[in-house]
Amino acid sequence: MFYRFLKSKLGILLAITLLALTIYYLARESYKKRLIDKEIALLEAEIASVEGNNKEILSLINYYKTAEYKDRQARSILNLQKEGEFAVALPERQPDDDGSVTGSNDSRSNLEKWWNYFFNARRQ
Repeated sequence: MFYRFLKSKLGILLAITLLALTIYYLARESYKKRLIDKEIALLEAEIASVEGNNKEILSLINYYKTAEYKDRQARSILNLQKEGEFAVALPERQPDDDGSVTGSNDSRSNLEKWWNYFFNARRQ
């Protein structure tokens, strides 16, 4: 009897409908799984980035705890110096008319300055 039902048009239609529904649900679940896998990959990349940042921060914290850093900060911010050292204060450079800070008002190109330096040529 069951075999006769499967051979009938209604049985074939029912089997095709069940097959189509099964394929639809499998495709939908496969799509959801793919989306979840992409999200997991993004989160893993973010975790790796955060772990890298944590390592950088920990290395900075360890550096800030060293005597070398404290000595450098004391010298630069507090203007302290060790015994036997002396400080040299250089005057600040004044900006040119155009706002740039240069060593001179020489308008020659850098290439021309090097050429003159090596070949002792005079400016014409």
